Parts: sequence; C-alpha cells; structure tokens
Amino acid sequence: MTGVGYEVTVDQDECVSAGKCVASAPGFFVFDDDEIATVDPAGPRPDDDALLRIARTCPSGAIRLTRDGTPVEL
Repeated sequence: MTGVGYEVTVDQDECVSAGKCVASAPGFFVFDDDEIATVDPAGPRPDDDALLRIARTCPSGAIRLTRDGTPVEL
C-alpha cells in the first residue's frame, strides 16, 4: 500500500496470525480467508508513529515499512 507516509506490506509467508496488528489497527490490518494479516487500503490508516510501533511489535516481523522505496529499519 502506498500513501503519504510509509508504504506498508505484510509478508504473507512470514505472518503467524498472532493478530497484534489487527487488534492495534482494525480495518487497516485485516485477516484474509486463511487468517493471514493483510493491509486493506480502504481501512482507516494509522499515523506513521503507530505503524512503526505496530511493525516493531509484530511477533514474526512480517510487517514491512518502506519510504520512497527504501526499507525502514525497525
């Protein structure tokens, strides 16, 4: 997903379905039919500080943030 701030992706192969992201930003992070987290670009986007915190606390490290194509160090 692209936007004004961070671009956010979830590595589907790394996600362990812990649900911390979904609980922290419901509607933006959602579970797909296989209970793997994904980003819903139509959902309410958290601010960059919240996204950084959510990515840092992802148990599997599946959430990736980039800015202008450059990975953000978590």
